[in-house]
Amino acid sequence: MTIEDYEFVLAELQRLVDDAKSLMTKFEATGSNQQMPGEYHMLHELYARAVKAQKRYTHEALDLIESDTSALENFNFN
Repeated sequence: MTIEDYEFVLAELQRLVDDAKSLMTKFEATGSNQQMPGEYHMLHELYARAVKAQKRYTHEALDLIESDTSALENFNFN
């Protein structure tokens, strides 16, 4: 993968994390987490998997940058 590929994947994972957090907040605010515990649990699992993938891809991107310092010039830290 290129740095650009990692940036794209990390941005999509961040969007997934943000959406899952938002939905979990709505579940909790409406009591749906109590009414639909299975769905809430699945949502929490999705969130946890996305965060785990985000961590893994971040480490891989940093390893790539470390192995090729010229890649650092192209990496968008925002």
